[in-house]
Amino acid sequence: MSGDPNRVAGVCSGLPLGIQDLMWGTDNARVRNKSDQRILKSTARILCDMCPIQAECLAQSIIGREQHSRIGGIDVKARRLLRHRAEADGLDLSPSNPARTRILTTWIRDHPELVREVREQSSTREGRRRRSEDQYAYRHRETVESARRPE
Repeated sequence: MSGDPNRVAGVCSGLPLGIQDLMWGTDNARVRNKSDQRILKSTARILCDMCPIQAECLAQSIIGREQHSRIGGIDVKARRLLRHRAEADGLDLSPSNPARTRILTTWIRDHPELVREVREQSSTREGRRRRSEDQYAYRHRETVESARRPE
């Protein structure tokens, strides 16, 4: 690692780039099996939760308005919710504020309960969406099968 010798590396920095892309990048669409996708996402979340620089990573993705994957252990919707919470708390996250990433990082470290809360809100919605898709697939399969049966 070059640069600042005091800089702490993230947990993900030790993983091969291909694995990083599958877990946090847009490459996770290559994994066709939904169960495997869920395992990758939950493993990524666990690694993020263990990471010493989770707050920095999360703050950078929020400030940069990253629109893909699960960064810092939470998805895009949860990051948007967290940004709204921080702004409602009075944080100036405008582009004209050069200290916005540092300020947001400190706020995230000071409010771990809000990170958990937005993650739960997001995963609850995600769970409902997933169950709805599964129910639709089941009903569609039943309709197709009943249409094939001779009467």
